[in-house]
Amino acid sequence: MALPQTAPTTLPILNNKGGIGKTTTAVNLAAGLARAGQTVLVVDLDSQVSASLSLGLSRDQLSPSVADVLFGDANVEDAIRTLDADPVDLLPASLDLANADVSLFNADDRHHRLARLLDEVEPLYDFIFLDCPPSTSLLTLNAMVAGDALLIPVSPAYLALEGVVRLGEVIKQARDSLNQTTPVLGLLLTMVDREIDNTEAVISQIRTYYGEKVFSTEIRHDDSLVRAAEQGRSIFAQSPASPGADDYAALASEVYERAQQHRVSSSSPAASSQHERGTTDLR
Repeated sequence: MALPQTAPTTLPILNNKGGIGKTTTAVNLAAGLARAGQTVLVVDLDSQVSASLSLGLSRDQLSPSVADVLFGDANVEDAIRTLDADPVDLLPASLDLANADVSLFNADDRHHRLARLLDEVEPLYDFIFLDCPPSTSLLTLNAMVAGDALLIPVSPAYLALEGVVRLGEVIKQARDSLNQTTPVLGLLLTMVDREIDNTEAVISQIRTYYGEKVFSTEIRHDDSLVRAAEQGRSIFAQSPASPGADDYAALASEVYERAQQHRVSSSSPAASSQHERGTTDLR
């Protein structure tokens, strides 16, 4: 079912831990919303270029990249690609992003450069997803400044709750240092396999602690998601009848609804006051 067009929403997808489905979520959530009628841009901010490869680009097709745009060597419009397999646009990464902290360190706008560049193309899109590196780097800080709300994937493995609490502390420190109040749109349970011991207990812990902040949708473990990435296609293009496609379609609807609610609540004085107080626990 097609979703109504909406005001632009920029969502960084971040976690300082790797291997928890961050890029998989960026690619397939974007594709799910695009297939529901939304205009979507994926910005790959990770020097590992996983999102770019997962959306069908080869390594020799990465230039010009978001690094070229950030460093002033290319225009953002020239770096954005339209893809063949999926109805999303892509601003690809490159290995040069590994030098971003050094290259931008002395720039006066080093924390706001991404936001200013995205301002040029934001009116063209309903959703912009920022696939962040698994670290609290200058690129991640840029994403937090550019974002309207944060989406945080969490894999329900041993000590997952402790990891999310620590991430909350890191996000609060970043918010305080940047004087930013970017809220958390939601926590997403990924790579869920309820046949693994302790999975149910970990999910219960996370849902009890964070309550409604956790998305109702859970992304089940599905090998089809890996195969789709290997083929440079979203799960919808590669295996549209798979559990992964069902889960990301459900997530797309839930993210859309939360984004609408966020726009209403973030404009209220009470919400602004709450954001100014901040929190270390993401709730």
